[in-house]
Amino acid sequence: MTEEQLNLLYRYLDGAISEDEMISLQELLRDSKEARAELRSLATIDAKWQQLTAEQSFAPSFDEPAVTSLIPSKPRWRLAWSSQVAAVLVVVSFMGLFSVGVVLAIGSPKATARTFDIAHGDFESMSTGAIPKRFPARVGEWSGNPAEVVKQADGNQALRFIETANVNQDPNGFASNCTVFQLVDLTALRQELESDHAESQFSLKLSAHFHRVPAPSDADLPKLRASVRIFLFQAEPEPIGEQWPQVVQQAEAMGRKSIKLNPNENGTISASCILDADATVALIAVAAGTGINSKDSIPLGGYYVDDVKLTVIKQPKLPVTTDSN
Repeated sequence: MTEEQLNLLYRYLDGAISEDEMISLQELLRDSKEARAELRSLATIDAKWQQLTAEQSFAPSFDEPAVTSLIPSKPRWRLAWSSQVAAVLVVVSFMGLFSVGVVLAIGSPKATARTFDIAHGDFESMSTGAIPKRFPARVGEWSGNPAEVVKQADGNQALRFIETANVNQDPNGFASNCTVFQLVDLTALRQELESDHAESQFSLKLSAHFHRVPAPSDADLPKLRASVRIFLFQAEPEPIGEQWPQVVQQAEAMGRKSIKLNPNENGTISASCILDADATVALIAVAAGTGINSKDSIPLGGYYVDDVKLTVIKQPKLPVTTDSN
């Protein structure tokens, strides 16, 4: 699948899809078995949703072949594909109600949280100027679509999204968003938490503060949204970039959230996912998306992000039973 097709699925699951995009999504699901499998995979990848479906004795299955990859993945719940596109959209929409924000919904009073340091989360220690225009090549660097670190009027530094682009530099690919990524090594954290995994459950929360200032292009961008995404992998960092964006199918867990800001507005958003004991790498992403299916780069004007943080949340493990039949 192309990055634009995956973004279309993300926008649907985020509830940020337009009427025209919904028509495109229906056509994509009708014509592509891969897209149907990917939509099911993205909608069920959150382990919290798997627990909930188990508790409700909801045991879906399907008969389409599994997608293979160089990166090993765990079995996931799947939904049987209906021949009617409308049916699958209703089912996935139902699933989305349980996957978005469910970490908070069933949180325990005994839950504790602490910050997990990431490289240059506040952009203060970075040199001002453009970041590398490519997928991250190593852990601890910000890179992606055209963006730059700038010093603002109050003296603080932030990341400004310059324009949309295709991170794979595919001339036939779409450029509907400006996404900046960072790979985060979880090895030390996993070792630290390993002894507690039997009694406790851990999740990672990615948060970021976005703000938008007036710009000449504002009238042309009525659907412009900011978003955060986090993916956890059991893999070395290199294959993630080599297989992007198809590699998201092999994520151990995923979280996402988007927000629409008008000029002179600001807001902080967060997305959470279960921190599995096997996860070795996190891929975090902050983005501004236009909601426009375009192969040409689109200037984004005054969209900024700052204070990108990862938080480790610990809570007692909930008892879950599953039916093996």
